[in-house]
Amino acid sequence: MKYIKLNKNWNADPGASEPVVSVDQNTVELNFYLNPLLFPHIDEGDKGIIRFDDVHAYKLQTITEEEYVNGKFRFKNEDLPWGKFYELPNSGWRNDFPADRIVVNESLKGTKLKHFICFLPNCIFECVAAAYRFQFDYVIAEKLEETYPKGYFNHYLALFSAHFDQLNSGSYKVYTNLYIQLEGKKEFELLKEEIKKIKANKDIDSYVKIANYSGLPNFGRKQLDEMIKVIETYDAGTKYA
Repeated sequence: MKYIKLNKNWNADPGASEPVVSVDQNTVELNFYLNPLLFPHIDEGDKGIIRFDDVHAYKLQTITEEEYVNGKFRFKNEDLPWGKFYELPNSGWRNDFPADRIVVNESLKGTKLKHFICFLPNCIFECVAAAYRFQFDYVIAEKLEETYPKGYFNHYLALFSAHFDQLNSGSYKVYTNLYIQLEGKKEFELLKEEIKKIKANKDIDSYVKIANYSGLPNFGRKQLDEMIKVIETYDAGTKYA
């Protein structure tokens, strides 16, 4: 079976309670606890939210890992390993999707859709939808929002992750130049002031987590220190390309 593994910097907590499924028109959200033992940027109590858009149908089936490994599901563990979040290209979902599925929008069945499957504690969630988006619901966010209500560095990291994937000083310099063009020099100075407070409060490691939440799964303390050094020493009169 052909599959694409989609969870690169998170795993579901195998000991957590069942996920929560919510439906809003053609959108389905899957909310579940994350495993805090596998990734340093995930804390106890952090949750993951997968939002599926333009959903035709979904199914949440109760099944244990042992039952799955022992062949109690239509897919086999040797073909599709338990425990991850996948897209299944050419899965044949039109013919073998569970008959007791919950149909969200029947009219979407004839459109170009994708088959997603997520293995969670004691259950399997399947969804036929046009697209998905994963986001972190993280415990540390509330603390940082209270301490740094303007969120300049959080915003800086989010914009970087949206435009760059190379983690090196060259990218940080080019991006900082772009940031100043987009946000202005005054905003840049406020960013630097906030970073001073973050360092004084010893909250730097928390922003390694924020970077990972923003979509930079290989971003560690070394990369963060290098990025901050570029910000602190950046000459706003210099152009980088």
